[in-house]
Amino acid sequence: MGQVIAYPGTQGSFSAAAAQEAFPSGRCIGFTTFPEAAQAVMDGRADYALLPVENSFAGAVLPTYSLLERLPLHIVGETMKAVRHQLLALEGAALEGIRQIASHPQAIAQCDEFLATLPEVQIIPSANTAISAREVAESGDLTRAAIASEEAALAFGLTVLRRNIQTSSRNTTRFFILSREQRPLGEPGKATVVFRVNNEVGALVKVLASFADSGLNMSRIESRPLPETAFAYFFSADFEGAMDAGHLAAAMQAASAYTLELRLLGVYPKAVRP
Repeated sequence: MGQVIAYPGTQGSFSAAAAQEAFPSGRCIGFTTFPEAAQAVMDGRADYALLPVENSFAGAVLPTYSLLERLPLHIVGETMKAVRHQLLALEGAALEGIRQIASHPQAIAQCDEFLATLPEVQIIPSANTAISAREVAESGDLTRAAIASEEAALAFGLTVLRRNIQTSSRNTTRFFILSREQRPLGEPGKATVVFRVNNEVGALVKVLASFADSGLNMSRIESRPLPETAFAYFFSADFEGAMDAGHLAAAMQAASAYTLELRLLGVYPKAVRP
């Protein structure tokens, strides 16, 4: 039996396409939410979960980081998917007749310039781009549309009202591949850590310097507020460089002196941008 890969969404979603490209011979199964896809790996129903983590235009996908902060899953790989958004509706619909457009908040953000040209249209956030497309298909309503992929149009029998409505021509989404086991899917060249810093002057700088002194280059850092502590923050950061045990252990040990919490989420091969 082949590997099972869980992803958030359904047939026709960008996550589904990314999962199938990353695992051409795998059995890719869609789940309604991010937590459900991650839980499938936790329960052993899937070997891996593929979750979007960052978009080149709209930034971090915070629900994925929230899951990584609380679940004992490891990042073992990453992949990138070029994202081309289409405005989909029922056959016979016209743009001037559309009164409601639904899609995932990230897709809405990635199409902000196009949507600004439709001030009379109600924009509705949803759980997933392809699920939005499916709901339009099931509604029978010519005034409803969805932002989704070309594959979603084919899957649900919708027509494309406007093509490539994303604001950035190089719109790309990065996905993490998660596993119960800390076993990278190739030669590691990248690491992701999450941490909270001590309440002292220069603590964040000292944490980052600890990794730099070990020959690791920071390629991304993100902060998010701690839900239970006002104006306190949790950081996640990506580092690139030699990911052998010695370099990484030295960096983690040096950084730990300046943190309240420090956790390695995974080491993994670096993806090539499409």
